[in-house]
Amino acid sequence: MRGFLFASVFLLAFPLAAAGATNAPEQTAPPPEKPAPRNVIESTLTKKLIQQEEEQRSSDTLEMLASLIELKKNTRQQMAAIAQKQKASASGSEKQLLQEEVNKLDKQLADIAADFERIATGVTPQVFDDKEKVSFNWQNELTVLLEPSIKELKQLTARARQKSALKDTINNYNQQLATTHGAVTHLNKLISESEDAGIRNHLGELLPAWQNVEKRLDSKLDLAKRELAKLEDNDVSLLQSSSDSMREFFRDRGWYLLISLLVFAVILLAFRLFTRLLFSIIPGARKEQRPFHVRILDIFLKIFSVVAAAAGLIFALYTAEDWLLLSLAIVLLLGLIWAIRQTLPKMWKQVLMMLNMGSIREGERVMYNGVPWRVEALNVSCKLHNPALDMYLRIPIENMIGAVSRPYHRDEPWFPCKRGDWVAIDGKPFAKVVSLSHEQVEVVESGGCRTVYQTSAFLGKSPANLSRNFNLRVVFGISYNLQADITTTVLETLKTFLQKKMEEHG
Repeated sequence: MRGFLFASVFLLAFPLAAAGATNAPEQTAPPPEKPAPRNVIESTLTKKLIQQEEEQRSSDTLEMLASLIELKKNTRQQMAAIAQKQKASASGSEKQLLQEEVNKLDKQLADIAADFERIATGVTPQVFDDKEKVSFNWQNELTVLLEPSIKELKQLTARARQKSALKDTINNYNQQLATTHGAVTHLNKLISESEDAGIRNHLGELLPAWQNVEKRLDSKLDLAKRELAKLEDNDVSLLQSSSDSMREFFRDRGWYLLISLLVFAVILLAFRLFTRLLFSIIPGARKEQRPFHVRILDIFLKIFSVVAAAAGLIFALYTAEDWLLLSLAIVLLLGLIWAIRQTLPKMWKQVLMMLNMGSIREGERVMYNGVPWRVEALNVSCKLHNPALDMYLRIPIENMIGAVSRPYHRDEPWFPCKRGDWVAIDGKPFAKVVSLSHEQVEVVESGGCRTVYQTSAFLGKSPANLSRNFNLRVVFGISYNLQADITTTVLETLKTFLQKKMEEHG
């Protein structure tokens, strides 16, 4: 190939140089012509190389077709010889054996014709076979639905599986060819060594059949090797094939997938905005205790928005005619419907809670993780509020199943203390609450020692709040000579003394 390249360059360049030498005038030389562009020379060489490869491939194909024709001719001659033996035979069992051989040769003849047609046309004849009509079967229909996905997954490893199958076929043909070659060699040896004419005649009758089998196996082996070589010539690296697959996916299916997801998101957003607009118009929709018809409408719009978004996604994929993504989306939706069917009793309880008809009602008091909360709203995410902690929680509605709420009195405490209160806890005299939440409470004792309690443990110790209406009664007396000043000087002196001592103790 390289020699042909250099020869072609020399042949293309030599006429140009010769023409320039012969056409040059003797006295005045014309301005030199521009050399032929490099891309023209390269394209000419490429065309000649491609033409040579096609001619070589065509000659190889013609050789294989000629060998198949010769093999077909030999097979027919062998069938004619066996048919004559069958007519001349008087034994029924021998006729049956000969008929079996004829059937085998007839099958081989059909295979040879199929191989000849496949090599000559480059097309598998089975592509045009008529398919049988079958009755409706939901399992078959489901298989047809999943077929694009399975084919796409199989296509990723199709080349590797085809190469592996061809290698196995080549190994099998090599083994069969070696066995057949040994049989032919053994027959030739027996024919050459036998002195009995009858034995040589019978051995000579067997020899063409085995030679025919040997030629057929040799042609099949050659065909399999050519197909394997063609695959290996067109083979690319794993990195390149992966990058090509990803590039093709994002060029076609990635764009369709993005559009369908955008359709899904836009439909959901449009229904959300429509719901807000509708509830701003409907009377009573903004109240703390929403009416029953508003709750029903809210649930219906939520369910219908999801159904409409899923339908829009499927319609977008159907319009794009991407059957792989469409089948995957339908299978995903069927899986979600099956999962919803399994969790239907639990979802029914959630629907009752969202309708304010369950064990938890809006505006009531409920215990969650040992802390009392006021139920502000029941929805997909429940909203809980503790006025003493000044905190809000958003809890998924499935986590609230099993809880029970109750009406409460407006004087009921929501927490035994608040930030900045002084409490007596765990046998200690007093401590100041510096941080509290529904998870933990932090207190600081008089000496500066900080202690952190889990909220449930803190409430379990029944802390005493010293900052709300706390008083300590102490009975004491004064001498009789001060009784005249009890309501004047003694009170001022006692007040000044207590104020001074309280300031000294912080």
